[in-house]
Amino acid sequence: MPVLVAVALVLLAALGTWTVVSGKPGARSGGDRKAQKTYASLPTMTFTLGGSDARQVDIRVLLEIEPTGAPNPATPFVPRIADQMADRLRQIEPSQLSGAEGANLIKSTVASVMKREAQAVRVREVLLERMVVR
Repeated sequence: MPVLVAVALVLLAALGTWTVVSGKPGARSGGDRKAQKTYASLPTMTFTLGGSDARQVDIRVLLEIEPTGAPNPATPFVPRIADQMADRLRQIEPSQLSGAEGANLIKSTVASVMKREAQAVRVREVLLERMVVR
């Protein structure tokens, strides 16, 4: 009797392991295109903020983009992105960049600039790697 219980437990463990492994998207032969994540990084950029005191913000952004063949498809657009970001951030007061609202403001600004200036690059999400106001 104890041998049958042990065999049943081993079979249940094997069945559970097989279920978990076969349920993963990467385990299937074709894979899932939406499960793939492709990232493009923008270089660290420094911008002057609006307001009476000349404060600056350093930003480093990582973009989650639609998969493409190019290793970093945003690279050709960096000068245009930086120029538009400088114009937009001159309109922002340093006090607006505090807390989560500040991070969301920067993310939405980057997303709108990317949509306008780099239409060939489809951005899924904007991730802030670094944001320092000084």
